[in-house]
Amino acid sequence: MAYVLLAVRVLVGIVFVASATGKVRSAAAFRSFEDSAHSMGVPARLSRSVAVAVIAGECAAVVLLAVWPVPGFALTVLLLAAFTTGIVRTLRSGTKASCACFGASTAPIGRRHLVRNTALLALAALGMAAGLAGTPTPTEAAGILVAAFGALVGALLVIFTDELGVLFDDGTRQTSGRVRRSAP
Repeated sequence: MAYVLLAVRVLVGIVFVASATGKVRSAAAFRSFEDSAHSMGVPARLSRSVAVAVIAGECAAVVLLAVWPVPGFALTVLLLAAFTTGIVRTLRSGTKASCACFGASTAPIGRRHLVRNTALLALAALGMAAGLAGTPTPTEAAGILVAAFGALVGALLVIFTDELGVLFDDGTRQTSGRVRRSAP
């Protein structure tokens, strides 16, 4: 279990580093995230403060995961629960918001974002539970490398959710029980 916990720490840490970095890499990326927060229901007057708080929370979670895992997982669970709630609210309202989770993006929020965040939330909760149970620190170099490699692959799949969704989209959409072909 120690290596699984390490893999989850690394995976969630990489995802949060990529997320925070993507949002602050340029003024346009930050504005895109700010606009996304507003279109997801955050009042316009608070969207900048919420955007800054999210980025600060993501950075704090990464640091905590590295040095103090249980509080790091607790913070990631709180952040991911908030993000997932925002996605659910957006999907239920039918609002057309873009997912600026990793910076500027035009990809609309969809079910794949809900699945991605739910999986991350489950992993963070698992990590927190394992940390609270007193899981020992891994010591075998080979196991650490395998855990880190698996975490990197998992993190890349999470980070590139939108690109993978487009890659595997066959152009059909399910609507009211009927399948219709989207425009090429």
